[in-house]
Amino acid sequence: MKVLILGMGHVGQALSQRLRNGGHQVVGTTTTPDKVAKLQEVADEVVVLKGSETDKVAAAAKGCDAIIVTVAPNVKNTRTIEERHVHYHDVLVKSCHSAASACDNVIFCSSFSTYGDGGAGSEPITEETPTSNHEEPSSKYYQEAEQEVLSRSGGCVLRFPDMYGAPGDMDFPQRVKMSHEYFGGKTIFGPDAPLYAIHFGDVVESIHHALINGLSGLYNVCDNDNLPYTNKEVFDAICEELGMEKLGFTNQIKAPNRKISAQKFYDTGYKVQHDDPNAAVVERVKGRA
Repeated sequence: MKVLILGMGHVGQALSQRLRNGGHQVVGTTTTPDKVAKLQEVADEVVVLKGSETDKVAAAAKGCDAIIVTVAPNVKNTRTIEERHVHYHDVLVKSCHSAASACDNVIFCSSFSTYGDGGAGSEPITEETPTSNHEEPSSKYYQEAEQEVLSRSGGCVLRFPDMYGAPGDMDFPQRVKMSHEYFGGKTIFGPDAPLYAIHFGDVVESIHHALINGLSGLYNVCDNDNLPYTNKEVFDAICEELGMEKLGFTNQIKAPNRKISAQKFYDTGYKVQHDDPNAAVVERVKGRA
């Protein structure tokens, strides 16, 4: 199989290595010419382009059996809502439009942010739960990008929670420290939403699973067997272990307010392999209480 990976960040690079180890051929893309030499170590071919450059994407995808879109917005370009509108649309929607125009089989890495707070009700959130938060760019343009991909018969969208564990990424205690150092001891999330997170390795393996098994349609990908502790429970426990004041919650970014079901994806044969790292922290603190 020949695969184009649009966006060769940590996920794209690890996925490329995984595919090549399985005998597949990979074409990778980057927007930065200086990264080409390094990326050539993990891909058979590297092309410099932006996902919004539809003609260049089509040329790079020539002869490919599938395109995997792992592009993600750069937080440095999302300081204001105006910047978020421009940047999210350019990176997400235009990249998925280019991919869907070039190939019928496209996999897109999307986000649980499309659900907003999940709306009313107590039943688990599934792929049938209506999306919301249609005005916030970080949700709005993920939804529009999904529709570009799902317009193709071979389109597949994997919705993920917050990712951790990639090389160089901050762990959750480091994120709490940053909130104290740079954001006045506050976090933009709400206190009561379960803190869903997925390990970098599970992101890579779930994309590989979807590709190799020819999945199409929409899937939630997370631990289907356990409900995470809430943002407040996790951050309070981390703060206690760090000897810091508890964080305040501004509730600017809405997150799903109850269990999210990944049963549909589990039914295809994939099960998340990594345990929630925050559960152990909360349980240690509770055990000392």
